[in-house]
Amino acid sequence: MINLDAIAVERLKNAAHDRAAVSGATHKFYRYPARFSPQFVRAFIEELTEPGDLVMDPFFGGGTTLVEAMLSGRNVIGSDINNLASFVASVKTTILNDDELQELRRWFVDVPSRLSVRHDADSHSNWEEAGYFRNLQDQDTWRYQKLLRIAVDQVQALSCDRTRNFARCVILRTAQIALDGKKNIPSVSSFRRNLEKYFDEMLADMEEISRVSAELPMQGEVTIVKASAADLHRQEAVKSAGPPKLIITSPPYPGVHVLYHRWQVRGRRETSAPYWIANKLDGDGERYYTLGNRHQAGLTGYFENLEACFKSIASLCSPETIVVQMVAFSEPDWQLPRYLEVMESCGLEEAFLLEAPRADTKRLWRDVPNGKWHAQQQKKRSASKEVVLTHTLRR
Repeated sequence: MINLDAIAVERLKNAAHDRAAVSGATHKFYRYPARFSPQFVRAFIEELTEPGDLVMDPFFGGGTTLVEAMLSGRNVIGSDINNLASFVASVKTTILNDDELQELRRWFVDVPSRLSVRHDADSHSNWEEAGYFRNLQDQDTWRYQKLLRIAVDQVQALSCDRTRNFARCVILRTAQIALDGKKNIPSVSSFRRNLEKYFDEMLADMEEISRVSAELPMQGEVTIVKASAADLHRQEAVKSAGPPKLIITSPPYPGVHVLYHRWQVRGRRETSAPYWIANKLDGDGERYYTLGNRHQAGLTGYFENLEACFKSIASLCSPETIVVQMVAFSEPDWQLPRYLEVMESCGLEEAFLLEAPRADTKRLWRDVPNGKWHAQQQKKRSASKEVVLTHTLRR
């Protein structure tokens, strides 16, 4: 049992059930699938750690943990195998200075007027040959591809990677909202309008996070590691930081389909275009990012990979480390017990936050907010609920 007073427990329960739209800080820079609620992460960080403590997220995805820990004055280490996740999290946690913000404003003045299909653009032939423009070359999408090529070309006029990556993220967000999961492609004029809108919004968010950060008595340091969680114990930056006080994360869900790495254009037509926009390489197919094949009997590969990840994670823990996970299951009746068996095999024992007569009432369950990965699920499906699992090293 983790000793918390009634007020703290109630706050964590309320945070777990919070269904407010994702907002604040830089959280809206990109819609990463199955992302954490900032309210959830913030509550657990503030209740279970102190300023200056180390927080870790070995599957950081959209970077919510990294942003919230940084703004809470905690040091944080995040790892993810996905290049796109590393890009987004890096932009979200890179606080631009006044000179960089001014440069972005000057740069953007002429950008919208250049976004016309009549204007020339670099061919980006190496990306095209590698398949990153797939499903963006038909009669409904070629105009978007042309505008995106022009927009990406404009980024090179900026003076450093910090501002160039911010600009790429603006383009990434605009294109995702226009294309990902959309059967009907919006007009090119709406792309220009939305690019202006999101540029202004993201710049304002960056200005606000810069102000808030400057007022903190202690600003947390952010370390981003592009690595599998199974290899964390081999990463020098992770080992040298010492044991984390809190690990808060959301691993890939067993048996649940989540497309972390690509967009789906006009139905289920996948494109790797987000990696091209971010100037990053796509790693592999879906199984590379989800720990295994969701159709495999018994999800053997998934649970083998999960065990490898948490053996590495557990080796970094101290007896004071608290491991908090948000997980959903396609078939919880057998997958949750199997999941807990893996945690046990890694030397982690469940540490309940609530006092109750039965284990299932000690755990925090919540309805999944309306997320992209969940859009095709029916509400009564088991995967429509997530559970908060809390572990410590076995004594």
